[in-house]
Order: sequence, then structure tokens, then C-alpha cells
Amino acid sequence: MRLLRPLLLPVALLVLMTAAVRVPLPFFVERPGGVRSLAESVTVDDAGPLDGDFLLTTVSYRRGTVFEAVSALFDPTSDFLPAEAFIPEGQTSEEYFAGQRSLFAATADVAAVAALAEAGYDVDASDITGDGARVVAVLEGAPAEGILEAGDVVVAVDGVPVTTSEALQEAVLSRGEEPLEVEFLRDGEQHRAELVPRLDPSVGRPVIGVHIETVSPRVDLPVEVEIDSGSIGGPSAGLLIALTVYDKVRDDVDLARGHRVAGTGTIDSAGRVGPVGSVEQKVVAAARADAEVFLVPSAQHQQAVGAVPADADMEVVPAATFDEAVAALEGAFGG
Repeated sequence: MRLLRPLLLPVALLVLMTAAVRVPLPFFVERPGGVRSLAESVTVDDAGPLDGDFLLTTVSYRRGTVFEAVSALFDPTSDFLPAEAFIPEGQTSEEYFAGQRSLFAATADVAAVAALAEAGYDVDASDITGDGARVVAVLEGAPAEGILEAGDVVVAVDGVPVTTSEALQEAVLSRGEEPLEVEFLRDGEQHRAELVPRLDPSVGRPVIGVHIETVSPRVDLPVEVEIDSGSIGGPSAGLLIALTVYDKVRDDVDLARGHRVAGTGTIDSAGRVGPVGSVEQKVVAAARADAEVFLVPSAQHQQAVGAVPADADMEVVPAATFDEAVAALEGAFGG
């Protein structure tokens, strides 16, 4: 047996090293990602090039391993997310990220509608349609917890059809904190339930506490807009996509003016800018890419300011609406 020890030792070390790198642990490691040039990724029919660029900031998520955990412990820009809080119950990682990419596509359509409407085109939210609002995740402690589940498709509120995620958000907003009846499909069967929205101070409006996406979104735009998202998912690119489209279709507007503008924020068809996750990591990603301005939802301004690296020369600018973002850039660069 002693003769075998010198042979078994390197094998054991190899097994331990492989396990440290490959065996998944019940959490994800969140780190600043890179940036994506929207000047190159967003194509608008008959529009010229941008002077400058809008940078979409991203976040990297890696399934936790011993190696990833040790690495993250020595990186102050990293964070740990419990797997059960990150991936909705009943979904695999592959299904979750596929859903996030679908959500990005739906967000891009809404952003294009908001930008084109602001630019004077005959387009509005009613041009976006779909087959309901699918629940991607239910937040812990939210009004919808125990009533709605990931995978449910909301098709009506108080008897009024819901075809898009936007329509569901508007229905909740219009009722305030009054009870509403939600009709939804679960495994092909129709259900009804009462929900009471709750005011969320972070966004300043009532919510039911769900992440949603439009099922099979469809939109007919007056000009062709194509967006190459790559592998990026989620709704937080909305504001930057809208600014890019607006800057490209308006010949008399130059928002970037030769500068590198980064940012994050959801957007609805009415131009309201909403909060996003992982703001600190996105700020770091923007600073590493030498962005000069970082646009952030007003509700998360201080959070973003606190995350700017000490050696970064980057201004953090808040915006609650698309108009505010446009005005901020015109003021920042003398537009």
C-alpha cells in the first residue's frame, strides 16, 4: 500500500482540483461584465452613424464553484447570489437565461416605440401586442407570492384583456393599491385570483411583485429597427436602446456628441425609466470601459454614485424619464 501512495497522491490532487473548478455549488457569483457598443449593435433604416457611442453595460453570472468562491472573496466588485433566489423554482439555468434573452427582445421593441414616438413618428404602445404577460419570477414577500407562480400567463385584469407585460403594468398602476382580479393560465387551465398591489417606495408606484415578459411579442414599426443583442438578456438595456434609436433617427439631434455614454435602466412605452438590478457592477463595467457619463434610474442615483471607482473620471446622471435623459445629455455635452 505504501508503494501506491506516491502514485495516488497526484491523482487525488487532480480530482480535488477538478472538483474545485467544475462541481457546482448552490450560488452564483456576480461580477462586472463588459460593455456592448449600441452604435454598432442597433441598426435603424436609412439612419446615419452616431458621433460617439452608447454603451450597454453587462453583468457576468457564473455558477459557483470552490474556485469561483475563493476568487470572488478577494474581489470587492463581486457578489454572491443564492441559486434559489436567482433561478425561479421549476426552471433550469438554461431555461432562465433563454427567458432573459426573450425579455431583452421584448424590451428592445418597447424602447424603439418610445424613441420613435418621441422623435415624432406615428407610433404608440397600442402597436405592441402579444399573447399575455408571462410571470418569470415572483419576489419574496410580494403581494403575488403564493398566488402567482413562474410560468403563469396573465391574460386579463378585472375582465380587461392583457396582451403584453406593459398592459399588466398599466393595469396595476391604474388601480393603485385597490384590489384587482387577475385571470391567468397555468398549465393550460384558466384561474382567477384577487391581488392587492403595494406601493414600492423604490419606484414610487404600486406593484404586485413579479418579473414579467410578453408572450410572443409583435410590433409593426414605421421604420425598420434591428438590434443585435448577442447573448445579453433582461430588460435593463431599454433606456440606452431608446437613446440610440432616437439619436439615429433625428438628423437634427446629436446626443452623444463624440462621447462615450454608458448607462442602465428599463423603459416603458410612455418613456418612464425604471430601476434595475446589479447597478454597482454595471457602474464598474462602465468605468473600466472609460465611459464619461453613466445614466441611471433616479431611484438608484446614490447607489450608483457610491459604486464609482476612486480613479474613474465618470459623471453619474439620474433620469426618471426618457425626456430627462435626453435633457441631461444635451446639458452635459452642450447639445
